[in-house]
Amino acid sequence: MKRLTAVVVLMVIALSLTACNSSGVPDLYEFLSPYNAVGHVSTRDVEGIDRGTVYRQIIARLGTTRDVGSGLHVARYVVDGRMNLYVSFASPDDICTMSGSELLQRAQPIVDEGGAIGIRGVVKNNVQGKDGITMLVEGQLDPDASFDKASVTVNMSSRVFRDWVLVTGEFAYSEIETGDTVEVTFTGPVAESYPVQGVAAMVRILPVP
Repeated sequence: MKRLTAVVVLMVIALSLTACNSSGVPDLYEFLSPYNAVGHVSTRDVEGIDRGTVYRQIIARLGTTRDVGSGLHVARYVVDGRMNLYVSFASPDDICTMSGSELLQRAQPIVDEGGAIGIRGVVKNNVQGKDGITMLVEGQLDPDASFDKASVTVNMSSRVFRDWVLVTGEFAYSEIETGDTVEVTFTGPVAESYPVQGVAAMVRILPVP
């Protein structure tokens, strides 16, 4: 009798696990990785997200895409082929406090790497992350630059130039060293803090004068 009871309990546990796996809460890493291509979605896809949804379910809904974060998950999606949407979270089980419509309000028009310079300055420190680096850049508020201090994530999606020569290879960001003078163009929004925080579309390592 005890053996039969144990078997029944094990079957109930197995069925519960199966239900959890099919409940729309999948393994995040099937969908989000720094090695994935950037996913393309429509406005309608994003608008269907309800406020209070956990990020794991949001990523499952929007589909496979690239993680452009370093130390923090940042899922990048291209919406309608014309906007970058960045969904940032620390844990996949955190709750998103915004609806899909509110997330879309934060989407940014896609700009090329010849866009406005975010910051021009000296790399003060350089910390290795899971798929890139985060560097603190300090400079002056030049007329053609937006910020004088920024925490910049440079990852495998960022393009790195030494002067105007493209650095090739998967880990081009390893060329950037503390003490280098750089120009940074950001991709997507920057966090409104001081220093600002953002992901680099392009980093140009300037020649030593």
